[in-house]
Amino acid sequence: MNATTNEVTLTAITNVNEAAEATAGTRLAQNSLLSELPGIVFGLITLGYVISSLVALA
Repeated sequence: MNATTNEVTLTAITNVNEAAEATAGTRLAQNSLLSELPGIVFGLITLGYVISSLVALA
């Protein structure tokens, strides 16, 4: 199988690398959010309980 290229540019290689880094950064951000999500939910439920308890006392 023969492959021929007419013109090779370095900009195409740079764009591919930048896209891969952006994807890795996005993946890291999503995984960080997913790992923090149980704590956020617990905090919101606790905050709601405290506020509702204070309202019930008033």
